[in-house]
Amino acid sequence: MSLAERVAVVLVEPLYEENIGYVARVMKNFGVKRLIIVKPRCKIGLEAIKRSMHARDVLEGARLVDSFEEVIREFDLVIGTTGKHGKKFTQVRRFMTPERLAKRLAEYRGTVAIVFGREDRGLTNAELALCDGVVTIPANPEYPILNLSHAVAVILYEVFKACGSKPELPRPSMPRREEVDVLLKYLYSLVLTLWGSERRAEKAVLMMKRMLSSCLIGAEDVRMLLGVFRESYERLAERRRE
Repeated sequence: MSLAERVAVVLVEPLYEENIGYVARVMKNFGVKRLIIVKPRCKIGLEAIKRSMHARDVLEGARLVDSFEEVIREFDLVIGTTGKHGKKFTQVRRFMTPERLAKRLAEYRGTVAIVFGREDRGLTNAELALCDGVVTIPANPEYPILNLSHAVAVILYEVFKACGSKPELPRPSMPRREEVDVLLKYLYSLVLTLWGSERRAEKAVLMMKRMLSSCLIGAEDVRMLLGVFRESYERLAERRRE
């Protein structure tokens, strides 16, 4: 699949219609056409069209949806973005750089959603936890928050460099969303059975999501892990019943 077919930009509750137009323009600059907008807090009219310039087709082809969860079910890999990764390490905001994300996308097939948060408050921790991975643009720590369209430009530039101008080569297949969901389900059940802690199980699942999104792991790797987790859980459950 081409970059235009594989990658989508998702805007969550954007506040300014001008920014939506600028994002459409940047997307066309780097060969990305799929724009999904979750519950916009502004109209999408003349101002957005003006700012989109020659990317009006991207803007007019944008799809509006009512929930972030609807987007997640549609893509094999969902990457959230944040300018605030905190001073302390947390799994929720465990991040990779745009370069690392681009390398990841260059190695695998599959559909990818890159999610950008609200101009005024970004993505929530709950929304980031739903994402498979998180990307942060390194910037001045005194003022690390970029304008929405600038952030889109930086990330898509790196992705385009890594994926947009290379010939299509054989690559390992990317795990399907359904396979990853089953893997995470068994991991959760296994940790819960071992330690009886929902918090520990949730943390393990989040850690695994971050690892899968940032490491070069293909469908075969996921199936192997799934087999290990499923067999371990089922044997442990059977032993406890005895």
